[in-house]
Amino acid sequence: MKYFYAEDLDELIEYRSYDFIKDHLSIFTISEIEYWNHFNEDMQILPMDQSCPLDKVVQRPFYNAAEGFEVDYRVYYTKIKIENQPYILMSRIAMIEPKDLLQTLVFQYGILFIILIIAFTIIQRVISQKLWRPFYKSLGKIENFNLEQGIVPEFEKTDTIEFARLNENLDKLIKNNLKTYVQQKEFIENASHELQTPLAVFQSQLDLLLQDTDLTESQVKVVQSLYTVSSRLRRLNKNLLLLAKIDNYQFKETQEIDFNQVLKTQLSYLKDLAEDYGITVLIDSKNPLHVTANKTLLESLINNLVVNAISHNKNNGSISIEVKDRTFLISNTGEKTPLDKDKVFRRFSRTSEKKKGNGLGLSITYQICKLHGWKIEYEYPDEGLHRFIVRFD
Repeated sequence: MKYFYAEDLDELIEYRSYDFIKDHLSIFTISEIEYWNHFNEDMQILPMDQSCPLDKVVQRPFYNAAEGFEVDYRVYYTKIKIENQPYILMSRIAMIEPKDLLQTLVFQYGILFIILIIAFTIIQRVISQKLWRPFYKSLGKIENFNLEQGIVPEFEKTDTIEFARLNENLDKLIKNNLKTYVQQKEFIENASHELQTPLAVFQSQLDLLLQDTDLTESQVKVVQSLYTVSSRLRRLNKNLLLLAKIDNYQFKETQEIDFNQVLKTQLSYLKDLAEDYGITVLIDSKNPLHVTANKTLLESLINNLVVNAISHNKNNGSISIEVKDRTFLISNTGEKTPLDKDKVFRRFSRTSEKKKGNGLGLSITYQICKLHGWKIEYEYPDEGLHRFIVRFD
């Protein structure tokens, strides 16, 4: 920048010298020299000095009254004659100081740099949004995908090869998973239906066998154990059918229900079971609670939670049931180790190996809550105290 600036100054001071010689020198007198030099600081007429470099531009320092110190000037000396006497015409222009030049460049290029950064950011964002739009649309489709609904998302066509391949493979993956899921559901449902008839025949044959008066005591014990097995098989089959129906959205009918009334009805059936184990049931359901739900599933939810609290309780233990702030809480005494929160609602995952059960009760409860948009949580607030919380909001 200093080089180009100096070139421009050189052209200017040479032009000023030529202009003076052309337009003023012919009428200039020696008596006017002092007057001229007084009013023309940057164009002086000096006595002849052989040491001055003539007809070329040089750079020399001179005192600058405005700055208060010496600064570099671009200076041009040329020989002239006034009234046939030799003189030197000096034309000069001050150079810009390096620090001023640096500040100017930093300021100008700084503004340009900021403008470029802002423009680049905007362009990059616009291009990125356009470029990544197919990806985010596919991502949104996947986020809203629900395997249980059985609807394969339709991915938008794109000219980007990578995203097109991604959408193609996602479509294949979802279809394969959906096909497997449907086959599993159909198998469980069909198997449960097919088991109903053999179980009914098995039960009737046991009834006929018990009517035989020739059975020995050991044979009676065997039949009783078969009754127990038959009962567990029927409960398992019933629960599998219920899960299959929930998964297939066969409980679409909902109504406004008084939760406390349904709770009272279900507890009337289960209190005797609790008393058989010496379990005390404490109920606090003074707060009114109305929910929109399928009544059959709501009864199943309450029944499963209460039966779970009884089955996994201890002798002479207690159960606390509370309804407040659109929340249903059921706590029970039991083992002094907390349950695994990651497995407690899984199918066929027993909360305790010491207790009998098919491991479907809490899974059914979880699916019922999921179907209605409720939340169910497990807590271990105190040693030996287990709590399940259903939030209806």
